[in-house]
Amino acid sequence: MTVNSSESVRTDAGALETFTARTLDAAGLSASHADTVAETLVDANLRGIDTHGVVRLDPYVERIESGGIETEPDMTIEETAAGTAILDADGGAGQVSTVRATETAMELAAETGCAFVGVRNSNHFGTASYYTNVAAEHEFIGIGMTHAGPNVAPFGGTDPYFGTNPLSVGLPSNLGYPVTLDMATSVTAKGNVILAAEEGEEIPPEWAVDGSGDPITDPEDFHALRPMAGPKGYGLGLVVDAFCGLLLDTAFGDDVPTMYDDMMTPAGLGHMIGVIDVSAFTDPEAFKERLSVMATDLKSTPPRTEFDEVLLPGEPEARTKDRRERDGVPIGTGVRATLAELAETYGIDEPPWQPVEDGG
Repeated sequence: MTVNSSESVRTDAGALETFTARTLDAAGLSASHADTVAETLVDANLRGIDTHGVVRLDPYVERIESGGIETEPDMTIEETAAGTAILDADGGAGQVSTVRATETAMELAAETGCAFVGVRNSNHFGTASYYTNVAAEHEFIGIGMTHAGPNVAPFGGTDPYFGTNPLSVGLPSNLGYPVTLDMATSVTAKGNVILAAEEGEEIPPEWAVDGSGDPITDPEDFHALRPMAGPKGYGLGLVVDAFCGLLLDTAFGDDVPTMYDDMMTPAGLGHMIGVIDVSAFTDPEAFKERLSVMATDLKSTPPRTEFDEVLLPGEPEARTKDRRERDGVPIGTGVRATLAELAETYGIDEPPWQPVEDGG
């Protein structure tokens, strides 16, 4: 199998998802779990969140083969009170456990109005917005968060303590997409540094520091990310770890393992999924209509000279998804080479690469 690294390529999203699922299946994940993980990864690529897309396939495969992701976990759910439950992932794939947690939360909230489901003993779960979008598409307000291994220095410090600890909120709308906040509590996601290293690119000096606390542009010099907005991101990162670590009796702070530290042992991560049944507070259609009015007001705001328009949270991702569903998912040369190696390892036909113009 050969890869012409001088060309930019796109691949059909469906073909990429099939390829990803077949690779995970060949590595040892059950077919149904492989399908779930593949769907979440390619969904990230479709929405332009390439840091959490198929660039993660290679480390996932390594964790599966090494025992860091249980291939046949015995996941259990215990309802702990009205509207609350804890799901034990038993070391399984984070996407599978969190999809189940989201489904459980929606079932509980249909009875109680609001529900929270904590996930213990899990692994990396991809993008938090995947789950909050699922909730929003079912007319729930979705809330999702997870802690992660130490990559972010506390405000005023140099050594990493918290992870990027992402937080997402999804609002149901009639705009054609959920209005979705999805943010790391660091300046950027660690995945952006990983992707830059994979593609041999520099990073902005605002993103990260070296061991002395000095800004870096070479991702190979990475020591820690900076918290978003200084003390604000630092505080939010602490709150996320309180929900996912302290509240769920899992590891917290710099005891949370990263997905690259020990490939042979499940990470034991905690996630938290919350949902609010809009109908418990107001008519869902009325809520969405008011959100549309808000959207119209915001988008009628005159843009600054360097911007073309005011966008809503989640709108750039929705536009990217529309474009990539039509034109294909662009794959960088470094990621493409890694996927080609996986295809060769497992005897799987590579996705239908097609040369395209740079960008997209």
